[in-house]
Amino acid sequence: MDEFLIHLFALSLGGGIIGLGLMGLARATRSHYAARCRCVVWLLLCARLAIPLSLMPRDIAPVQIQAPSLDRPVVATAAPSNAPSAEHTQISDSEMQPQETSWQAPSFVPVICVVWAIGTAGVLLWSVASHLRLRRYLRRWAKPVTEPSICERYQTQARRLKITRIPPLVYCPGLKIPMLAGVLRPVLMLPEHMEADDMLDCALLHELIHYRRKDIWLKVVAVLATSVHWFNPLVWLMERQVEQDMELACDETALAVLPPEEHRAYGETILRAAAQAKEP
Repeated sequence: MDEFLIHLFALSLGGGIIGLGLMGLARATRSHYAARCRCVVWLLLCARLAIPLSLMPRDIAPVQIQAPSLDRPVVATAAPSNAPSAEHTQISDSEMQPQETSWQAPSFVPVICVVWAIGTAGVLLWSVASHLRLRRYLRRWAKPVTEPSICERYQTQARRLKITRIPPLVYCPGLKIPMLAGVLRPVLMLPEHMEADDMLDCALLHELIHYRRKDIWLKVVAVLATSVHWFNPLVWLMERQVEQDMELACDETALAVLPPEEHRAYGETILRAAAQAKEP
């Protein structure tokens, strides 16, 4: 148990320092390295943080020393003439046994492990409950999109990205901006009374890129890493940076797919969506 806690804290500290370095590198070299590459690094780092176990076998060490055997026969030798007699060398059993201390320092290791397990379970259960609550809300209130104009635009953006199997398109009451949700069965949610215009095309393209890139799984791995290292504020900061890099990677892909004359409309759509997301 002591070794597990030491490895957990060392992994959390090392992962937090690496994540902080990646965030600094992302800000310093944003124009030289694509966000897609950073997302791959984030995936590897979060996957390692989500497994709080040592990946190196314990029996492998740089230096191995074989302990001497305790079953070796004892060779009797003649005692010197000036050696004390046997009756003077006998020691009582009470003198041979080590003296036991009457007081031992309390161990806080089990308490720390329990606190860590409770925090991990709490963060993980909160994320799962939020996802299940959203699924239940969608089953009750979501309505499939049936307007031919919107469905045709949806199919057009899917063909542009060469996606053959697209998630269901539904209306979600109370939603401000289009959003892709769901891990095993994702759906693309639209706000009610969405107009079929160029802004809708850009929003659909953006969310379909998230779907094609499987960004939802990167979010899942980041949530697992945050659940395991909930006590480390650097890991929470790293999760926010992961989401930002996912959005940047999606924008990079969208600008590579769209023709130059549509870049302005796409940028305006992203800015409008960001402003609406910050509204109370």
